[in-house]
Amino acid sequence: MADSNNFHADLMRIQERFRTRLTPDVARLAKISQSVARQFVPDVRELIDFGGTDAPFEEGKLNHGIYGLERLYTDRAVITPHFDCSAYCRYCFKKTRTLGGDGRRMTDADVEAAARYIQNDSRINIVLITGGDPLIDIPLLKKVLDRMSTIPDVRSIRIGTRNLLFQPEALSEEVAEFLASYNHVDFDNLLNSRSLSVAFSLNHPDEISSNVARAVRRLARRGIIVRGQVTLLKGVNAESATLRQLYGVFAALGIVPYYLYHCMPVTGTAHFRTTVERGVNVLRELAHLSGVNMPIYVYVTPVGKHRIGLSQKFDYVKINGQNYIRATSVYRASDFFEFTGKSSLPPHHYIDSEGWIVSHYLDGTD
Repeated sequence: MADSNNFHADLMRIQERFRTRLTPDVARLAKISQSVARQFVPDVRELIDFGGTDAPFEEGKLNHGIYGLERLYTDRAVITPHFDCSAYCRYCFKKTRTLGGDGRRMTDADVEAAARYIQNDSRINIVLITGGDPLIDIPLLKKVLDRMSTIPDVRSIRIGTRNLLFQPEALSEEVAEFLASYNHVDFDNLLNSRSLSVAFSLNHPDEISSNVARAVRRLARRGIIVRGQVTLLKGVNAESATLRQLYGVFAALGIVPYYLYHCMPVTGTAHFRTTVERGVNVLRELAHLSGVNMPIYVYVTPVGKHRIGLSQKFDYVKINGQNYIRATSVYRASDFFEFTGKSSLPPHHYIDSEGWIVSHYLDGTD
């Protein structure tokens, strides 16, 4: 009885720190799939302090004094209209904000300030609208899209979403038509064209119900490219048979494989995090398949993504008794300071003699 009391007390502590939310569609899938349930049902291991962190992976903080804007890269900017979703993934890299109940949203003034920042730098030609989930607040999304689509240098707008899984029926014919209206091809001057695409996060074949497939096809029929993003999760998809099946469904539906993310070292996610090397081994087992079915494997640091090759050798170092991967990034420190408005690098990062940022990434465990 004492153990049961402790278990329920721990669950209460989780709920106080990280909210739980499931949609009817997700709840139905979770009842029949352990791999789906594992992603959404609270686990007492979320209370384990393993040296993960909250802050470095939190998009949408004040960047150059503009709420909802983030910039790490030369050619693209991120807009986060709000931090909420229809359901809450337990491995979310914005866990302390989305699951923690950050209710702040971009105001009209925030949207305008972000647009002016982007418009004033002609190097930015890609805008990623992410969240929380942009598709759960269509009026706010419309405000952002209307303003971003007026910026001459923005040639590509991408929407990051998982709501096609959470509420597939919400991606109606009308919403799909609305999104497609931002695609524009100028055949006389192709540089005046603009595309809108959708990056859809999916992690397991069991997530792709017939309703999800219909939502994907509503977009595809209107010429909207749908890219599939996957997070490598221990106990969910960190083995080749599952990923082979998942990418097979992608191919059948016309979903383009994009990033395979190593699960980030965010508080409460230790039990999801395998090693980066295991991810490489899984992909090596799939390497004989067609290249159109292969994702780009990355891990993400506070200064940007590191792409991982199948033959890559890792330089491991111990920090506070834990394994970190040390690697020279493709990002210059001067760019990081310019784009973020920050004056110092995140912890465990330094500048080499040629001005590149060297990062240390906390590895997972097998």
